[in-house]
Amino acid sequence: MIAAAILLILAAGSSALWYPWLRNSPGRPASNAGILSSHASTLQSDRAGSSVQQDSQQQQAEASVEAELRQSHGAAFSKNPQCTGPDGSCPHEPSDRQSDTRQAEEKGVPSWSLSGSEPTGAFPRGCKWRDVQTPGSNQSFWAVQKYEYWHADEAAWTSTPPTACEVKGLVNPVGYQWKQGSPRTEVNCTPSHCIYDKLWYNNGRFYLLVDGDKPVVGWKLTRNQDLHVVHVDDAHAFARGIKHQVIPGDTLVADYIYFLHPTAIGHWSEMMHPLYSILKREPGFARPADNFVLLHLKRVHLMEWGRAVIAATLGTGRQVLPPLIMQKEVDSVWDQISAPLEGFAPDEWVCFERALVVRDIFTGGTRTWLSHEDAQTFRRDIYKIYELPPPMPRRVPRVITFQMKRANRRIINQKAFLDMFREFGEVRIVEFNASTPFQEQLRTISETGIFVGAHTSNLANAHFLQPGSAVVEIIQRNWVWNELDKSFVIHTSAMGDIHHFAWRARHAHETVYINKRDGERFGNWSIHECQTEDCVEAHTNVDIVVNLDELRALLRSRLPLVYNSASVKAAMAPWPSI
Repeated sequence: MIAAAILLILAAGSSALWYPWLRNSPGRPASNAGILSSHASTLQSDRAGSSVQQDSQQQQAEASVEAELRQSHGAAFSKNPQCTGPDGSCPHEPSDRQSDTRQAEEKGVPSWSLSGSEPTGAFPRGCKWRDVQTPGSNQSFWAVQKYEYWHADEAAWTSTPPTACEVKGLVNPVGYQWKQGSPRTEVNCTPSHCIYDKLWYNNGRFYLLVDGDKPVVGWKLTRNQDLHVVHVDDAHAFARGIKHQVIPGDTLVADYIYFLHPTAIGHWSEMMHPLYSILKREPGFARPADNFVLLHLKRVHLMEWGRAVIAATLGTGRQVLPPLIMQKEVDSVWDQISAPLEGFAPDEWVCFERALVVRDIFTGGTRTWLSHEDAQTFRRDIYKIYELPPPMPRRVPRVITFQMKRANRRIINQKAFLDMFREFGEVRIVEFNASTPFQEQLRTISETGIFVGAHTSNLANAHFLQPGSAVVEIIQRNWVWNELDKSFVIHTSAMGDIHHFAWRARHAHETVYINKRDGERFGNWSIHECQTEDCVEAHTNVDIVVNLDELRALLRSRLPLVYNSASVKAAMAPWPSI
C-alpha cells in the first residue's frame, strides 16, 4: 500500500484559497493536456475552414453504394435523411431523429418538447434520458445538449432530472469512520489497474491526499487525467476544514480516452473488456459497482451499444446500470475533458471511499481481456443476456455479412469488391448505426460466417462472432500509430476461436482523401512519417480503393480452410505488412 496525497487548490474561477495546514499552495494546476498535441488546434481550424470535396471516383462510389442498398433492400431503401453534408455524407452517427422531427412537425408538436426516438437499453435505475432535438436547428456536434428525463411516477418526460439521476454522498459527515483510520489516500496498483482508498476530487481535478514528511509525486490517473498531490501536515485537519462529500462504497472511474471520437463504439471495448477481467480477479470490489464515473463524454454519446457492453461487463443484465456520474456539459471538446463533475459545487471536495481505475494502454495497461477464458465467458454472457443460443463451434455458414460505410472509409470499387465476395458465399449488406438495436446487431453477427468491413467502429461487433467464424478487415493507408490497426484483431485473438484476416492499403493511389487539404498535406507522407496526431486524424477521413487481386489471393488461400473448420492457428495469415 502506498500512502499518497494532493496539491490543494480550491479553484473557483481563477482564484485559489489558502489553508494554513497546507505545506504549499502553488496555484491552480495546469489544465490536463493528456493527449492534446500542438497539432490539435491547427487541425480543428483547418477542418472548420475546409469543405468536403469529392472527385468523380467518389461520386461513382456513392452511386454504387446506393445501388447495392436498393438491390439488397428493394423499395424499402431510402437515403438516410441524416446525411446532409455537402457531399451527402453523414457528419455524425446516423439516427432516425430527422424523420421523427418531420412527423412531429406535421402533428403540431412544439419544437421545445421534440425528442428523438424512444430510448432503449440499459440505463441507471430510475434515470432514463433522451436528447431533445429542435426542428430546423443546425447545432454543432459538441454543443451543450438538451435532455428530457422519464418520471415513472408521472409517466411523463420532463426537462427536470429525477433524484435518481443525482449521486449524493455524505455531506461533511460527523463521526465518519475513515478507512485505515485516516482521510489520506491509500493506493494499491497492479499492472492492469489501481484501487484508491479515498480518492479526492475538486472542480475538474483528481487528487491524492498525503500527510507526513515523505514527499509524493503525482502521476497519470488515465491518459487524459492527471492525478495531483495535496500534501498537508494533518489529513484529519484538512478534512475538517473543507466542505466535502464522501461517496460511500465502490466507484468505477472510466476515461473514454479517444474523446475526439465519442461515437466510435470500438473504444468501449478497450475500456470494458479489461475491466471485465479485472472484476473477476477483484472479488472484494463490488460487481456491479455502487457508482460509475464516466469522464469526457456527454449523455448523448452514451449510445445503446456502449450501455449494453457496460451492463454486460458489470453483470447488471440488460436493463440497469449503476448510478452514473458525468461531467458538466460544455460546448467545446477541449473544455469538456476538464469540466467539473455534475452535482458538485466548485468549492466542494468529493472523496470517493474506494475507486477502481483501469490502466489504459497509455498508462501501462492492455486493450482487451486478460485471458481466453474471460473473453469467451463474456461472449457467452452477452448471448445469454440477449436471449440467443450459446455460441458454440459449428460448420461455418457461407453467409458473408458486409458492414457498409456511408460517411468515410467507403470502398470506392465496392461493386466489384462485393461481386468478388459472392464467389465465396451469400453476401448480405448491413449498415449498423446508432439507431440499430444492439440485439439486432448481435443476432446478425451470430448468424454470420464471414464478417467483412473497413477498419471502423462497427467492427467492434467482430468479437461477438461464433467460434470458427472469420473477419476480413480492410485497413486504410498510414494507419499504424500506436497499433491502431490492431485494435480489433486484439479482441478476436483474445477469443482464441475467431479467424481474423486483413488487407492494407499501402499506396497513394489506393487512398482518396475526402478533405482535399488532407491529401495535399499528407498524401505523400510515408507510414513512418505519419506519426503525428493531425496526420492520423486525416486518415480517419478517407475512402479506399481495394486491390482486388491481392484480396482475392488472400481469400482463396484462407476461406476454404475456414469453411472446412480449420483451427485459428492452422488458417492464420501474416498481418499485412506496412
